[in-house]
Amino acid sequence: MKFYANDLTAPGQRRLRPAFIDEPQFGAFLDAFPDGVALLETDGTIKLVNGKLELLLNLARGDLVGSDLAKHAKTAGTLVQKLASALRQLKRIEVSGTLNSQRNVTASIGILRTPDGGAYGALLTMRETGRHHRGYERSDHFRFEAEPLPAAGGGGPLLTPRLSTIARRAATAIERGSAVLLTGETGTGKTELARFIGKAGAPDAPPFVHVNCGMLADAQFDAEMFGIEPGSALDTSTRGKLGFVEAADGGTLFLDQVTDLSPVSQMKLVAFLESQTFSRLGSMQRRKARISLVTATNAGLPDLIESGAFRRDLYYRIAVVTLELPTLRDQPELVTALTAHVLRRLNAGRTPALQLSPAFTKRLAAHAYPGNVRELTNILERAAASTEDIALAEHFIVAPDAAPRPSPAPSASGGETAPASFRDLVQAFESWVLEKSIAEHGSKRSAAKALGIDIATLVRKTKRTR
Repeated sequence: MKFYANDLTAPGQRRLRPAFIDEPQFGAFLDAFPDGVALLETDGTIKLVNGKLELLLNLARGDLVGSDLAKHAKTAGTLVQKLASALRQLKRIEVSGTLNSQRNVTASIGILRTPDGGAYGALLTMRETGRHHRGYERSDHFRFEAEPLPAAGGGGPLLTPRLSTIARRAATAIERGSAVLLTGETGTGKTELARFIGKAGAPDAPPFVHVNCGMLADAQFDAEMFGIEPGSALDTSTRGKLGFVEAADGGTLFLDQVTDLSPVSQMKLVAFLESQTFSRLGSMQRRKARISLVTATNAGLPDLIESGAFRRDLYYRIAVVTLELPTLRDQPELVTALTAHVLRRLNAGRTPALQLSPAFTKRLAAHAYPGNVRELTNILERAAASTEDIALAEHFIVAPDAAPRPSPAPSASGGETAPASFRDLVQAFESWVLEKSIAEHGSKRSAAKALGIDIATLVRKTKRTR
């Protein structure tokens, strides 16, 4: 076994280290690393850190430099304590675990030595692993709000030629640093397309942070979007809070239903996008964020801008490239492919397997799908719950909320209609459902069966409206 006489820490030993370690440019060199890096003295004092390590530990550089590494075990996590213990023994170590910032990392301590074997410092490196499994993505703010497009052959969403063109344009815009705005009716797959171009879920993929803007009230916007500084007066957890922007650093920030943001939150978002910098709540330090921005909405932006509900300056920043997703009714080939996909999912473990009759398939092809992908899935799931094996035409049931409401009939005098009673409104809606079902199923008997009522009840209710 080889022993080193100068392993003991002493101020005099620091002169043994290479001169470039103390050059100001060395800090800039560390900042170029994609992983978190820190230069440590042998007594555990942190000499230099790069920006990535700040992000991983959720600690400011000013709090780290000059302090003892072991001091941060409480706020950063027990993994830091293991690293500090190994450094005290001048031992190389590699450990994996989850930091208090909810990031899974692999970290190592390497002892730096002079040619004659003397230890003059240590290099801490920290690499994030499994970023798409981070705890913050299990938050309600990262929920799937749309029915995902199915995978084609196990890789990526199923894309029609039109969707493939849109995806390529979006990916090119992201690569060139341009913000992408996805528009289209609800249920057209904006969320899944955003995940696809952001490479969400792929092995070693960059972060993809899905923010449901409808859940961001003004009171919580700063804390959720920019985070809370650990140890500040606003920090109730002692470990701070990781904001969406920091979580998306180096990857994609997806602002879903961006038009749901209030004017105050829109103003704060504009300020961030202008400078690409932010400050955590409780901190004055400005931080740089390197994000690709994708936004989505099903609202009519021109009308919102004209009314003043949506800031024009924000629109110009998020809509560098605007892409409208086509509806399902405009893509009959996608109806066929989605139907096959949903059937495979429904039939997994089902006995007997659900099959679609020609009449049911004909109705699928002819339907307008105002609810797009979600509605198609709903129709097939209803059919699966209504029959044992074969879905017939009578099992094609459209949810009332997905169909247009009947407009009120004008009054006999041609003027405004008199206010209807609650009972009259219920009867009018009931009559409309009955007539629609009869028209769709071709007979009163088939309509009664599809609605789950007996034929006598249906006949009595339809006579009531004549």
